[in-house]
Amino acid sequence: MPTPQHVPPPELRDRCFSLRDATRTGLTGHQLFGPGYESVMTGVWRSVHHSVHQDPVARLLDALPPLLSSLPTTAASHLTSALLLGLRLPGWLRTSTPIHLTRWVAGRAPRVAGVTGHVAQLDPQDRWSSGDVRVVGPTRTVVDLAGMKDPHSGTNLITDDALVAVLDGLISFHQTGIHAGKPPLRALAEVEADLERMGRRRGVARVRRNLSRCAAGVDSALETHARLALEHAGLAGFVTDREIRVPGMGSANPGLAHEQWKIAIRVEGPHHDQQGQRTRDIKRQRITEAAGWIEIRVTAADLVPPYPGGEPRIVNLVREAMKQRVASSRR
Repeated sequence: MPTPQHVPPPELRDRCFSLRDATRTGLTGHQLFGPGYESVMTGVWRSVHHSVHQDPVARLLDALPPLLSSLPTTAASHLTSALLLGLRLPGWLRTSTPIHLTRWVAGRAPRVAGVTGHVAQLDPQDRWSSGDVRVVGPTRTVVDLAGMKDPHSGTNLITDDALVAVLDGLISFHQTGIHAGKPPLRALAEVEADLERMGRRRGVARVRRNLSRCAAGVDSALETHARLALEHAGLAGFVTDREIRVPGMGSANPGLAHEQWKIAIRVEGPHHDQQGQRTRDIKRQRITEAAGWIEIRVTAADLVPPYPGGEPRIVNLVREAMKQRVASSRR
């Protein structure tokens, strides 16, 4: 009589699991090394019925709990914690491998295939959680990112402008608009206190220097890069979290606004292609123009110089708007 085909226990079908999890369900070593299961990484398994997540954050949230269950004094760190905390990393880093883990007690760094291990002091304030995963807290994560080097060039892994974008997202707090009052991941005062506590750790000075370039109420990394592109071109004075209100029409909240020139900038991400969003954008543009402001709408492509040493299109658009404002004032 043929041996019945093995059926994975229900509690192991739809998630990654550890060897300890397998043993608790009565799974034998023969079954685990059979065709019904696959090794995800050292100490982590999955049933072949369990689909691999395409989203990098979902993959981490699936694989890390069983891995960390055998590493009780270890937390996800560096790029891994940045992803899990939702920090505004450059796109090319959002699929970064390997996994980074930091052990906060003396001893060897975690040694697991596919993992970059670290050993470092982690204060209790820097030990957070994301779902069922232990992670290094946001300020310490940004400090670690600031201290990372590209293994090929030896230069900083992320640029200063990219670091500002990460910090803008970390301290983001709105006083106007639909996000008004929503607490930031880490308030500016808390970040400053964290940096003071961390002393001279590598990356602290760089984070502190770029924190002075940050702004509150920034909705996206694109808005950060728009503001910085203008500042690099000598066009300072654009503020965030500005409400433009017209009686009887409502209010609009541009990404950037210049009070003196009455210029509003809206940075459009992919979500602006949705039908409902287009309708809202048209309404906001009408409010902005009815208030006497000039609205400039830009995309990610407008923030990048067309050639080395050139100026992004957003700079030219703003200068043209300034000329238009001067010309109208002379009439």
